Amino acid sequence: MDELMKIFPVKLREILSQVTWYRENLEEIRIRIQRPVQFVTSQASFYLDPREKRLMTQAKGGLALGEEDLREMLTYVCEYSRYAYARQMRQGFLALDGGIRLGLCGQYMAEEDGRIGMEYPMYFSIRIPHEKKGCAAWIEPWLIEGETFLHTLILAAPGMGKTTFLRDLVRVLSDRPTCRGLALIDERYELAAANFGIPQNDVGLHTDVYSGYAKEAGCMQAIRTMAPQILAVDEIGGKKDLESLVYAMHCGVGVLATMHAGSLLEYQQKREWEPLLEKCHFRRLLWIDKKSGRRQFFLYDEAGELLCVKESA
Repeated sequence: MDELMKIFPVKLREILSQVTWYRENLEEIRIRIQRPVQFVTSQASFYLDPREKRLMTQAKGGLALGEEDLREMLTYVCEYSRYAYARQMRQGFLALDGGIRLGLCGQYMAEEDGRIGMEYPMYFSIRIPHEKKGCAAWIEPWLIEGETFLHTLILAAPGMGKTTFLRDLVRVLSDRPTCRGLALIDERYELAAANFGIPQNDVGLHTDVYSGYAKEAGCMQAIRTMAPQILAVDEIGGKKDLESLVYAMHCGVGVLATMHAGSLLEYQQKREWEPLLEKCHFRRLLWIDKKSGRRQFFLYDEAGELLCVKESA
């Protein structure tokens, strides 16, 4: 909580210091101007009762922050130098200490050089990273044939744990004695959470981390300079992303990626709409769903045959 407390405005910090809550269950904090601050766990959302200094499940009457509070928070986040964080803000997020990612949106304005800058960020989404070591260990035997990694795509709707699972799977694959090298393209600093180039999360013994690279540029540079056995990327989708993955596959590099999809049917529709996705010959598809607060994992082969089902502990 120390990393979070130091970026909160005084009003929020004072109340949180008097409330009993549990960070290990916290997945996200959403702050919207003049709306109740929302604390999201895997099973529910909570709000702060400013009078009773307690958590409550109803939004009405919850602590809300105004314009000055949010400006104060942005000052702390940018360490009193908003200019130094202008590039990240244009991309809609800021990478903070401890692997925390702050998404933000609001009113954008054109800058003198023609770029679009964030002028009035008034909506914040604080994603809380969780290392769940061992959560992906079960899947490793299904993804390896001999010494060959089978191209794998992880599918799920937002908030289902794709990134957490990917992070641990990268660690598992990288720690294999026969792993020569794994290139991790960490565009939004969510996976390795590098700070001054040093990963704050354990992403394995043989992992080379490309932090802040656009996926296309990172993939190409990794292939040309580091000769990885496996290339791992999070949240692919655009044409350039797919082009770089097709290129990697044609170069004999194993590809591990995630993609947003609300269902397997939605993924199949995307394949019909996007020819490049059809050219990505993923040998394994992992669909992550959630039921009654527990994540379920469904692993399929390239023909759509169900190989196994796993439920989170």
